[in-house]
Amino acid sequence: MKQPMEILKSEKGIKIIFAVGIALIIIIFLFGTFGGEKKEKAAEEENNVLSEIDEYERHLEARLAEIIGEIQGTGDISVMITLEKTEESIYSAKETSVSAKVTPTVRGVLVVCGGSESAVIRQKVTDAVCKALGVNAARVCVTY
Repeated sequence: MKQPMEILKSEKGIKIIFAVGIALIIIIFLFGTFGGEKKEKAAEEENNVLSEIDEYERHLEARLAEIIGEIQGTGDISVMITLEKTEESIYSAKETSVSAKVTPTVRGVLVVCGGSESAVIRQKVTDAVCKALGVNAARVCVTY
């Protein structure tokens, strides 16, 4: 019987080593491609969630500006709301589907409006924001 080193040095052995090398390269390439698709899909889902959160922020800002506009003495209103950039999904114990989503929490609110130079108007706007968004006054800034 031939020694293993003799087999590897022969022409047949070199062909086997070459074929095994090519097979390994193909396997590495295939697994690398599958992982890339998963990463791309995860990144796409994250971008979708972030765009939904941004849309939610714009909706809240528009609605809050509308409400503040109803306060007598205010004018030229600009609102900026910052949210925690995460959204929680709650899964049912029996199902793999999402049973509920918890919207991001408000991190801070900035309101710039005419009339807020008055302490009374500023306090009314702050109270309205606190009640509408369920945040404390420390997270609200009202200025002119």
